[in-house]
Amino acid sequence: MTEAIRTFDAAVRVYLTEQTAIGLSEETVENYSGRLRRFRNFWAATEPEEDPTPENIREYRDKLTEEGLSKTSVRQYLVELKGFFEFVSDPDFGFYEKNPVSKRMFPKLTNADDRIYDKILDAEDLKLLWKNECPKVKTYTKTQWARNYAIVTLLLDGKIRNGELLNLKLADIDFEYNEIYISKGKGSKTRWVTVSDITITAIKLYLNSGIRPDYCTDDDFLFGTTAEHEYGKGSRKTEWHQGTRQWLSQLVEKHVAAVTGKKGFKTHSLRHNGSILDLNTGVRTERLQAELGHSSITTTEIYSGRLQSVRRTREYHEVAKVRDECAAENMEKLQKLA
Repeated sequence: MTEAIRTFDAAVRVYLTEQTAIGLSEETVENYSGRLRRFRNFWAATEPEEDPTPENIREYRDKLTEEGLSKTSVRQYLVELKGFFEFVSDPDFGFYEKNPVSKRMFPKLTNADDRIYDKILDAEDLKLLWKNECPKVKTYTKTQWARNYAIVTLLLDGKIRNGELLNLKLADIDFEYNEIYISKGKGSKTRWVTVSDITITAIKLYLNSGIRPDYCTDDDFLFGTTAEHEYGKGSRKTEWHQGTRQWLSQLVEKHVAAVTGKKGFKTHSLRHNGSILDLNTGVRTERLQAELGHSSITTTEIYSGRLQSVRRTREYHEVAKVRDECAAENMEKLQKLA
C-alpha cells in the first residue's frame, strides 16, 4: 500500500467520524462510506504514488458511465466526492492542498435526466411482477427466484427504501396484521408500513425456500447473503450477513428485466411505481405520505405524481385485482407446503 493510499484512508476515517459527530444518520454515513470505498478501489488499483488528480476523477467518472450508471447517479457520486475532498482539504485537517474535483467535470443533465422518477412501468408490467412464476432461464434457481420475487414485491407493494429493506429483521414483520416495522428509516425515523397479502405470502414462500439458513434467528436480517464480499469491517464469507446496496440494486434490476424485459428499473423505481399505483387506486395522499415516510405532503405529491386519466385509473384497479389474485395463488402454494 502506497503512502498516497494511506493518506486517503486516513482522510476517509476522519471525514466519516466528523459526519457522524455533526448528526448525520447512520444510513447516510454508511452511504458515504460505500461510495468513497468505490472510488478508492478504482483509484488504488494502480498503486498511485501521488494524491488523486483531476485526471483520476475524470477517469472515474467515465468508468461509472461505462458501468451503466445514469447521468444523475454519476453526478451525485461526483458531488459527494467533491464534498469529501473539500472537507479534508481544509487547513484544520490538512490532508490535501486542493480539491481535485471540479463542477466542470459533472455530467450535464437534460430535463429528462434530472427527473429521476420518470421510469414508469405500465399496467401489464406490474401484473407480470405480481405473478410468482419463475422464468425457465439458467440464471435463476428456484431459491433465488423466491428471494428476488419477495424483495421486488415488498419494494413495489410496501414502497420502502433500499436501505430500509436491507436493515429489515424477521422480527420486524407482523404476519398477523400485515405490517412491517421500519426501525431505521431516513433521518433515523421509525414507522409502520401496511402491506397487502401479496407481500406477506411472498415473504413466507421465501422463508420456505431454504435460501435463508436455518440457523438464522428472528433478529437476523430478513434478506441477506452468504456470498463472499467485503462489507463493513473485514471480510465476511459464508455466514449470513447484510447485502450491500449494489447487491440489492443489481438483484432488483435483473429480476425486473427477466420478468418484463424492461431494463434500468432499480429499487427506487419500484417505490415510485408502487406510490403511483396506490394513488390511483384510492389511497389518500395523507396515508401515502405516512407510508412513504415523507416529512412534507408536498414531497409526496411530487413523488407520487398526479391522478391518471379514467382509462389509466381503470388499468391500475385491474393491476390491484391481479395482485390480490396472485396473493391467493401464493396462499395455495403455502398450503401445499404445510
